[in-house]
Amino acid sequence: MKLDLSSAIEEITKNGGRRVLLQLPDGLKPDVFSYFTELSKHFSVIVTSEAFYGACDIGNKDVYEGVDYIVQLGHSEIPNIKYPRPVIFIEKRIEKFPEIPDSAYEILSKNGYRKIGLLCSIQYLDMMYRVQIQLERLGFSTVIGKQDRRMKYPGQVLGCNFSAAHSISGEVDCYLVVSTGKFHGIGTQLSSEKPVFILDLNLRGIEDISAETDRFLRKRYARIYQARDAKRVLVVVDSKIGQYRMRLAETLMSQAREMGIEPVLIVANEAKPSDFENMMCDAVVFTGCPRVPIDEEDKFKMPVLTPQEFQMVFGLKKPSRYIMDEIVAVDPIN
Repeated sequence: MKLDLSSAIEEITKNGGRRVLLQLPDGLKPDVFSYFTELSKHFSVIVTSEAFYGACDIGNKDVYEGVDYIVQLGHSEIPNIKYPRPVIFIEKRIEKFPEIPDSAYEILSKNGYRKIGLLCSIQYLDMMYRVQIQLERLGFSTVIGKQDRRMKYPGQVLGCNFSAAHSISGEVDCYLVVSTGKFHGIGTQLSSEKPVFILDLNLRGIEDISAETDRFLRKRYARIYQARDAKRVLVVVDSKIGQYRMRLAETLMSQAREMGIEPVLIVANEAKPSDFENMMCDAVVFTGCPRVPIDEEDKFKMPVLTPQEFQMVFGLKKPSRYIMDEIVAVDPIN
């Protein structure tokens, strides 16, 4: 389905915008000619070919410096980011809702769960509300998670923020994440002690995420163990506007020095394995998107840790369970 640009065109025109930067995720790039042509009827348009990672990433200053507006397709706004240019987010939502058989929810009732916490990734927000109606028709009670200042919608989760799950942990028996893939379910499970299930819309069924979470934890603890003897550490700050945590990095630098570890502070827009390898470090602590050390760990020869993992391996934190790195707020970029 082609996204509707009419509201963006109206807003930019009303405010006198002339030059527009268009950002498309990989899944929408096949339609770039159509979107470019439509916007070009009204404005001077450039398209960035650089990869970007959602509303937390509008590119480097040299990309957006000469434009009046940024139009980003597919994602929802992160409300507590102060964008240096006006950004219009045109969200991508699924429109063809798969029919989920009532029998799919039997796994919840068989385990005695009646109060269900509902969560979703942004593409499936509308589907989450359909699932809520179906669950309540079947006799379940439902609660949709409340968002914090980084989230735009109730129930919405990001790979770096599960505040919606935290907000209702005392009200539910388990969580049901409406999504595809398993990352958001694993993240929710790591952020809560309550059971987590995924409603996979491709499979039209519900899956217990505990086995996947166990496999994930084994891999992460193996990485943490590999870093135990690290003496030279890179502390990396991601320069993306929605991932920039310099104050956290400076805290980690101080903690490393106090433990006799030699740290180097790095600012990077991309986490490139070759760059880190050339610096001959023993480990990397990455303060940007937590999906980098998690999703891309196999690309790196050295352990790449989240800030919480770094503090765990060197005894600065001794939690009773694994702590997922979550971004609640970021530092301003001057």
